[in-house]
Amino acid sequence: MKVIRIITKDLKTILSDKKALAIILIMPLLLIIILSSALKDTFISGSTGDMTKVSIAVVKQYDRDTDSKRFDSTLSGNGFLVQGMGEEAAGELKTTGDDVDPEEIFLEDFLGSEELTKIIAYRIEEEGRALELLKSGEVSAVVLLPDNFIYNMKINLLTPFRNKVDIRVLTHPDRSISGKVVQSVMEAFSDAMSSIVIGKNVLIEAAMENNLGNDGFKGMKEAMDGITEVMESIRVDVANMTVEGRKHISSFDYYAVAMMTMFILFAASHGGKMLLEEKENITYQRMIIAGTPRLGILAGKFFTVFLIALLQIGIMISFSHFALKVQWGSTIPVILISLSAAFAIAGIGSALASATYRAGNYKMASIFETAVIQTMALLGGSFFPIDIMPSIFQKLSVLSVNGIALKAYLKIMMGYGTAEVMSHISILAVIGVLFSALSVLILREMGGMSDAQYNQIKTLKA
Repeated sequence: MKVIRIITKDLKTILSDKKALAIILIMPLLLIIILSSALKDTFISGSTGDMTKVSIAVVKQYDRDTDSKRFDSTLSGNGFLVQGMGEEAAGELKTTGDDVDPEEIFLEDFLGSEELTKIIAYRIEEEGRALELLKSGEVSAVVLLPDNFIYNMKINLLTPFRNKVDIRVLTHPDRSISGKVVQSVMEAFSDAMSSIVIGKNVLIEAAMENNLGNDGFKGMKEAMDGITEVMESIRVDVANMTVEGRKHISSFDYYAVAMMTMFILFAASHGGKMLLEEKENITYQRMIIAGTPRLGILAGKFFTVFLIALLQIGIMISFSHFALKVQWGSTIPVILISLSAAFAIAGIGSALASATYRAGNYKMASIFETAVIQTMALLGGSFFPIDIMPSIFQKLSVLSVNGIALKAYLKIMMGYGTAEVMSHISILAVIGVLFSALSVLILREMGGMSDAQYNQIKTLKA
């Protein structure tokens, strides 16, 4: 009963503190709305120079030799192009066609350009192997160059006609940010390609209008010489690949989780000041005199932080679900993750409370609030998604409590089951146990017991 009274008292104290409520409840809700809305279109933060390279697999569904021979056949003999432009112009186009290589344009001039090699690393793979790499997460996207790619590209680039060329991009739901990068790159290729095709058609039409006849086709090679600077236009059809029922994470989904897992850390920082505040107010000594065991007092702080963290989680999940339409996934694993995350935060809060009590000042709690939380937020992906950050940050993300919880919540959102997040839940539980044990050791071995005894005697003398 004494522990329950301690918890009730501490909860009333925190919930009556307007500044504390603003930090732990109102601020994260505002940041969820602001960040989600600001990044909903691109969901990409930072400059491309700071991003880890996105790995993609390129699949050639066409036969290069077959496409080249087919194009040549349309420009010789009774091919339909010969009949429309004459043998001389067809011969000119055939010569130009030998020099224009759509595959080289796409792979070397475009994907291999200086700017794109900073953010894209591509490999050529067979379709089956590419899909395996996508499912395993070794590549973030698969780009499918369709059947008749070479033939249709040459038709588009060198003749007055325009054939449909659909480049498909398959992305993995687990790599939603990287997938958007690839999508943007392919759209840029599509836009640049359109400018080339339109310019070519304008050249031919101008030649026809000025009665230059076939001379317009003779200058096609010169018109194509600048193709490495101005990339060509293709209609890019982006198809998100569903892998085992997984769904993509939107900016609202991501930042609802990111802000929640970051701001529950502030519950630990508030809990970290409780013991010292009670010591300064002589409340701690009074509880000792009243017969409340030190472990009971510490347990009260632990459960206070635990309940505050659960309150934060409950409010933010409810708000994001009803106001922002965020779907959190299966209820049971979400509850398990929430309980384990709150447990870990409570353990950290009680350890911080013991350390702050021992130090006799609030410097440790302040450092935790201003530096440690911000570092954990950065490493854990609360500010920027981990998969667009440098590899060193991705490796260090395992050191952040919020990062572990964030990954678990996102997996459930994407459709994973409880089994897939049990490792995250276990890690959070272990963190809670270790820090709880540490809090007891600090209070017992570093002055908590002696201070209490001293204060009790001193109070009795008074």
